[in-house]
Amino acid sequence: MTVCEQIGEWLADLTPDSIPKRTLRRARLQTAAVLAAGRAGEAAAAPFVSVAPDGPAGEVYAGAAASVAHDWDDYLFMGHTGHSSVWTSRAFADDPERALLAQVAGNEVAGRFGAAVFLGPHNGQFWASIHCAGAAASAGVALGLDPEQLAHALAIALYQPPFGLWPGFMGPQTKLLTAAEPASQGARAALLAAEGVRGALDLVESRRGFLRAFSFVPRPQMLGALGDVWLTDTLAFKPLPGCAYLQAAADATLRAGVEPEEVATIDVDAGWLTVAMEHLRPPDGLTPAGINFSAARTVAVCLLAGRLTHEELDPGWLADNASAVEGLAARVHVRHDPGLTLETLRGPLDAGASTADVSPIGWLRVLRGARRSGINGGLDATELVAMLRNRDFRRALSRGARMGGDGLSGLDTAAMRMSFPCRLRIALRSGRTIQIEGDQPGSCGRSLEEQGAVVEEKCRMVGLEPAQAAAAAS
Repeated sequence: MTVCEQIGEWLADLTPDSIPKRTLRRARLQTAAVLAAGRAGEAAAAPFVSVAPDGPAGEVYAGAAASVAHDWDDYLFMGHTGHSSVWTSRAFADDPERALLAQVAGNEVAGRFGAAVFLGPHNGQFWASIHCAGAAASAGVALGLDPEQLAHALAIALYQPPFGLWPGFMGPQTKLLTAAEPASQGARAALLAAEGVRGALDLVESRRGFLRAFSFVPRPQMLGALGDVWLTDTLAFKPLPGCAYLQAAADATLRAGVEPEEVATIDVDAGWLTVAMEHLRPPDGLTPAGINFSAARTVAVCLLAGRLTHEELDPGWLADNASAVEGLAARVHVRHDPGLTLETLRGPLDAGASTADVSPIGWLRVLRGARRSGINGGLDATELVAMLRNRDFRRALSRGARMGGDGLSGLDTAAMRMSFPCRLRIALRSGRTIQIEGDQPGSCGRSLEEQGAVVEEKCRMVGLEPAQAAAAAS
């Protein structure tokens, strides 16, 4: 049985009673969070909405463009699945219970495809291709397709998956297409399957298929454990717009309580992912993406505005404050701290994430692929060697290579932590230095109560009454 057929059978058997109540509660929070992100991105997405086609696929396209606009999105292990799962389920299901079922289905499928191609040229929000699968699953479940139709919906959706290019993601408005195009493509695939169109059911695992094309090392084992491991339980919710890797830096800046004119320099000690993001940031910083993917510019905006919302990402605000933002950002230095990288790495490992399916030759392919595609994160050879020589770091990598090996089956979602810590050292002109650790409220593994409070505040910040969001999510 092919991967598409296995997933199709699971999707067809999925019922609300088969999903844990805690999972459904987090999915409802996800609905409200994505609706709030869509509200925040309405102005930025207006040109995309104007060209969206009629019908449910057009609704998905418009919604995904809006919610991705300011990176104020939820994410799970592994993917920013809400852009496809939430909008698609709402567009294709009138019944709220059916929509929630379809949303969870999209999360579970898209998150697994993200895990399967994690060791590849794309990552995080740039995993555009996973929205093809997620939207096909959500739309297919909402439409009540049978197992065979659901399998073909996935095969059709993944026939021409998008392969985004970094220049179009890091800065220009084309970034909004990252989720909009593949989500609408996946939704159309379900409609085509309902009409009897058929796809290549072995398309995922074929030697010339999806996994080979979208990863340096294919990991089909990451597509299993459906119904046993609920990736929706690993949802994280961002208090502020911007990449997950800079949430802690923004939090620390806002809690430091200093005025911009007091600041001489700021050192941001962060893990490798935050440093890699800073390395890839767009050269023109005066765009929403230029702020969202730069810890230095985000810190500058937080200092100047005393807050961070979609309003500070408006082109008008950025133009009015351009010189001040860039002047402050030039005094912010983002540095790699191997200990913080290790803390990030330990989160998934403590939850049972395994790399036992990746051989030593496979890791060489990963390193070559990362260097070839320019996503090595700006670490020079000296830093990389120093990290690999660190005993604790080697132990962590070795532990991941030894554990399990059967994909997601050993993953404990309750123990999962996706942490991207940072530490700020703020040198004031007075000569005083403030050191402050960034917090990550609402992140993976935090309580439902805390996450609910984060989502409620997010709704308030964008002018969406919590009661409205709760009604929409119910």
